Amino acid sequence: MSPFKNLFGPGKIGTLELKNRIIMPPMIVRYVHDDGRISDRMLDYYAERARGGCGMVIVEASYPRSSGYPGRIFLGNDLCIPGLRKLAEVIRAGGAKACIQINPHRGRADEVDPASASEAAHPKTGARVRALSLSDLNELKEAFAQGVIRAKEAGFDCIMIHGASGYLVSEFLSPRTNKRDDEYGGSVEKRAKLALDLLAVTRKIVGADYPVMFRLTADERIPGGFGIEDGIAVSKLLEKAGADGLDIVSGVAETYIWVLPHMHLPRGCNTDLSQAVKKEVTIPVSVAGTIHDPSLAEEILKEGKADFVDMGRALIADPQLPVKAMEGRVKEIRKCIYCCRCAESVLKPPAGPLICSVNPAVGREREFKDKVIPAPKKKKVLVIGGGPAGMEAALVAAMKKHDVTLWEKDNSLGGQLNIAIIPPGKEGIQDLTQYLTLQLETLGVNIRLGEEATPDKVLAFSPDAVIVSAGSRAAVPRIQGMDKIKTHSNRDILLGKADVGKKVIVIGGSSAACETAEFLAEKGKKVTLVEILPELCSDLFYIYVDFTVKRLKEVGVDIFTGVKGEEIRENGMEIEDRDGNKIFIEADDIVLATGSTPDKGLFESLEGKIPEIYAVGDCVKVSRIYEAVSQGAEAGLKV
Repeated sequence: MSPFKNLFGPGKIGTLELKNRIIMPPMIVRYVHDDGRISDRMLDYYAERARGGCGMVIVEASYPRSSGYPGRIFLGNDLCIPGLRKLAEVIRAGGAKACIQINPHRGRADEVDPASASEAAHPKTGARVRALSLSDLNELKEAFAQGVIRAKEAGFDCIMIHGASGYLVSEFLSPRTNKRDDEYGGSVEKRAKLALDLLAVTRKIVGADYPVMFRLTADERIPGGFGIEDGIAVSKLLEKAGADGLDIVSGVAETYIWVLPHMHLPRGCNTDLSQAVKKEVTIPVSVAGTIHDPSLAEEILKEGKADFVDMGRALIADPQLPVKAMEGRVKEIRKCIYCCRCAESVLKPPAGPLICSVNPAVGREREFKDKVIPAPKKKKVLVIGGGPAGMEAALVAAMKKHDVTLWEKDNSLGGQLNIAIIPPGKEGIQDLTQYLTLQLETLGVNIRLGEEATPDKVLAFSPDAVIVSAGSRAAVPRIQGMDKIKTHSNRDILLGKADVGKKVIVIGGSSAACETAEFLAEKGKKVTLVEILPELCSDLFYIYVDFTVKRLKEVGVDIFTGVKGEEIRENGMEIEDRDGNKIFIEADDIVLATGSTPDKGLFESLEGKIPEIYAVGDCVKVSRIYEAVSQGAEAGLKV
């Protein structure tokens, strides 16, 4: 019997009965054809999530206007209906109800026609956008109506109206972006008119018994903006106007870390809002935001914070999460680590298809199903290195029924993941190490810790195939005077292999350097961060850079960017700042967080001496978790 009786109890949204309380919310994947029609890749992706056991799948935002959007579902003519019908059918065939989200316009962020409730500047680019006229709004509503007709004809069980995330409808709702003095501006009731118009249009087309949901940004998370009091007021208006369910989120363009919450935000980060709304309405309330654990989802439901839980990225990471939870196999769930690489892949220019750091099969579901089968010939496979690349390679090779042995020179698996979990807020990354370790043990991989590989030992082992995942070494820059003061790598600092005095200079401006600086500052050190590039975190998804810099300032880290010259002395470092000023920074120690270099030696020494050999992860090119895991999986597929 499942320990999650609330999570797996049935529920209703209007007349629609769901088998459980897990909803897959709308998330863009960019798997459509260039013209916005549904592709086989998209069908496979959604079918896999439906088969995993959730109660309802909400297909990502679709666009009903006559001009399409890059990488997004197009509802602008009847040519879209056959593909959408297939999509609804594969979702239902997997055992879930099929809902589709419709977005009338992306507001200031719109690629085709940047426009909003009022004339304004885009918060990131500064580009001016026009105010929509009443004529524009009438055309918009007519196009939306045609989209609703097509979605219903395609056979979806439910429609969700997109009124969130800083797109057009939420811009009309907000007093910050809506400065109109006509019937669409002013009081909260007037600012809600566009939302209510779209709901009325939808209800007129679909009838009284067809389920209609509304996704609402219940709080912009900006002082003086659309807050929870407004959110409650609009929720009541939507209920009165005939909405069957409300889906609660938060954040807009200026507070995008709440739209796409990352690992530093609390789990279930929007449940304070959903609980406040739920107390004031009688229709079902669902909530999204960092809900990746079935125990957390059960708690949210049990405490009355929501009627349904959105498990979005959690189902990207592991589509089988619901069935695993229902069967009591919680430890077998491949959990989302909220690194937000998925969001980066579809949003950061040049935007591409969705990827996932922890699940290499995302967007390749059919390929993995076809290839992860017993190999025609069982091989003796040696994997060298127990980081994420090596562990994933060993896992996939073992799933193909090869005889797999993994050597790791340290006394624990995880590699660079063991360092990544140490900075503040990143503890959740250990979920990936724990998952991979359990899977390797379950599949009978022979794990030998403390086993350092040499060419002679590898050759003596006589493997049929070798996968080298030897990792990387800390890069050491050439700085004048480096022999005059104690220097340490950020790896040694985070692992506790080195001690530092009270005053520390961290050299580097990557996300790893920033994390190291924050780590030391939280331990009471006086930290100065020195970077030659003009900005910090060039390796980080741009929407999180401001958040990272804010955290550094909150813990008292002094920051110098655009540094033109550096010279180390016995008691510190002299720099030339971006304005040409000479500044001396006192320090007891210097920490080098200046990147890593691939450790290619073992692979090069074995190349040509082994029947089949692959190199994966940082020993090929130093990168991130996604590259390591996906390269490891690729090697495992090839063996």
